[in-house]
Order: sequence, then structure tokens, then C-alpha cells
Amino acid sequence: MIVIKDKSILICRKVGQMARVKMNNEYRTKISNQVRNALNNDKLNSKREAYYQHLELVKEQYPKFFDEAKTIVKRSYPKEHCDTLNHFKNLYGSPCDVVAKDSCYYFAYTDNEMSEEEYHDNEVKKHFDFKLRGNLNGNEYNSDDNFAYAYYRDEMKERNLNPDINIEQEDNQNNPHLTKWQDKNSKIIDTLKDNFNDQFACDVIGTSYCRSRAIACTKEEFQEMNKFIIMKSDLVKYHQEWQRGIKEDMKDIVGALKSYRYLDEGIQLANDTFESLSIDNRLEESQIIRTNSTGLTLYNPENVASRIAERRKAKLTREEKIALFKEQQSSVMN
Repeated sequence: MIVIKDKSILICRKVGQMARVKMNNEYRTKISNQVRNALNNDKLNSKREAYYQHLELVKEQYPKFFDEAKTIVKRSYPKEHCDTLNHFKNLYGSPCDVVAKDSCYYFAYTDNEMSEEEYHDNEVKKHFDFKLRGNLNGNEYNSDDNFAYAYYRDEMKERNLNPDINIEQEDNQNNPHLTKWQDKNSKIIDTLKDNFNDQFACDVIGTSYCRSRAIACTKEEFQEMNKFIIMKSDLVKYHQEWQRGIKEDMKDIVGALKSYRYLDEGIQLANDTFESLSIDNRLEESQIIRTNSTGLTLYNPENVASRIAERRKAKLTREEKIALFKEQQSSVMN
């Protein structure tokens, strides 16, 4: 409005609030993706830290467990025996082809404390698999990609893959979204597995896959190798616990976003969540709509942020986690 007075021009601009931006599915998806990324990178999340600490332990201990396994294997298949058989293979070809590199082994020991009434024989045997897709329970025929996803999670994320897909979709096993990501993930695992497996292979004498004849070991060696299986399965467990927590968080976020009519409500929800978890991220409308900000209208959303923060309360120290891991190992039954 322009007012003319005493030959002076006074310009008065009525400032009104700009219209609130309506929420839509595209904005909901963008906000939820931003929140998920922030939760995945939340270093104060005790479950995330438990996973990364155990991943570090796995990378350190994996070669040491293999050295122990190799000692057992070479005791039954000495290098000079393998060299002799390879010499005959070079002379006579396939009839003498009985030595090969392998990364999985059946170890067994005789437990004299068992009675024949309890077992048909007193041999205790288990399959120990050092391959990337190796089993996690001592059963040769029970393998999947879950350990590979947990071990190479960061490398897969860097390649825009989804190593968390099995956890995200564990309640919905038959759907195209799951299959699509599993197929993409499998291609990168295929490129990684040979180099990984070759690090943990040694000569074994035999003619069948995994050279299924059991290799003798002591009870103490068997118990030590059991710790290897626990270590691998625990990495998958920590990965699952971390991502299941985020999955629950995201159910709350997505549910709240569906109920909102305006973009600023979703922005406020995200920022309240970040603040309650002491995450430095903050969202603005411009990040979501890719235009200049229209300003935020404060809104008090449902108490989603505090529920998410509540899930983070239980937090063990690094020393407590290591002690718990050792306690779990020592309590394993043979």
C-alpha cells in the first residue's frame, strides 16, 4: 500500500505469511531417506558401535583362527605328502589328482566321556568354513550371504548397494524389491569372494568337495575352532540388531510422515529426532524441495523422537562388550 502525505511517499508493505507447502509422497520419501542416513551414521548408537567393534575384532582374528586350522590340517596332510602327490599328478595326470586348495574343513575329535548309549559313536565332528559365504553353525549345507553383507557393509554402501536388505525385508521374503537388491548384491559378492577365500586356503588330500573325511584334532583345538564360528555368527547378529533397531525407528518416522499434511511438519519431526539423539544434522525445506526456503512453521509432532531416543539408552562400554563376548565364547557347548 502506498500513502502520499506532505509530498512524501511512504511505502508500507504488508508482510504476510507465505503458504505452507503441502506434503506429498516424494517429500515423505526424501525426509525418511535423510533420517535413515543420519541414524545409520549415528556414532552414539551403542548397537552401531557394537557392530563396528566386532567387525574390527573379526578382521583381526580371522587370520589367526585360520593359522590354527592350518596347523591341524597340515598335521594330517604334511606338505611333503602333498608335494609327492602333486609330483605324481604331473607324471600321471588326473588319476593322481587328489590334492587341492580348500577353505573349509571337517574337524573331529574322540570324546571318551560320551557313552555309546548317547551316540552311535563318540566322534564329535563339525564343519569349519573360512569362505566368505561359509556357514555360521558348523553345517556344511547351511550358507548364505549374511556374513558377507556384514563384513563388507561399508564397501557395498559405497557402491550404492544395500547390504541391509535381508534385515529390512525379513518379514516379507517374497517380493521383487528384495530380489532386485539381492541380485545386485550377489554380483559384487561374486567379485570379492575369490580373493577373500584364497587368503584362507591350504592343501588338503581327498577327492570330494570340502574333502569330507574328517581331520583329527584335539578337544581343545575343536573348542578353539568353535570360537571361530561364534565370532562369525556374532558379526551377523550385531549387524542385525543394529539395523533392526533402525528399522523400528523408521517405522515410527514413516508412520508419522503419513499423517502429516504439510512439509514443515515432516521437517520438524526430523529435526526433533536429530536433536533428541544429539545428531548434528538439521533439515530445511530447501533440501527437500530444492528451492529457496519458504520458512518453517513450528509444529509439535507426536512424541516419535523421544521413543527413538529411548531405544538408545542401553549402552555398554567397549570393555563390557569384550567381556561379554569372551563369556559367550567360554560358555559354548561342544
